[in-house]
Amino acid sequence: MHELSIAEGIIEVVERTARQNNVKRVKKVRVAIGRLAGVDIPSLRFAWESVTKMGVAQSAILEIEQPDGQAWCMDCSKTVPLSNFGEPCPLCGGFHLTPTGGKEMRVIDLIAD
Repeated sequence: MHELSIAEGIIEVVERTARQNNVKRVKKVRVAIGRLAGVDIPSLRFAWESVTKMGVAQSAILEIEQPDGQAWCMDCSKTVPLSNFGEPCPLCGGFHLTPTGGKEMRVIDLIAD
């Protein structure tokens, strides 16, 4: 379950940021996890519960934004939406797609006391 290591990575960022800014408690963490990132969101939420049982982010809320996938179609030279890998271009039906968005994973911000 790689969602646990993702949750632990988020906590590392939160703890480092809290330390650098003399924050004692984090109430909410907002992250962007693209729809093409291969992350199971319910599993990530479950892992989050386990990594926030103590520390600066104890009981912090995890707010997840899921940017849509996008790809560049080399057949029609357009940027197109992409829901899943392996799908054809919705404009021309071609399969020569290079993902350009929706794979990101990053901490956007956090709210602290």
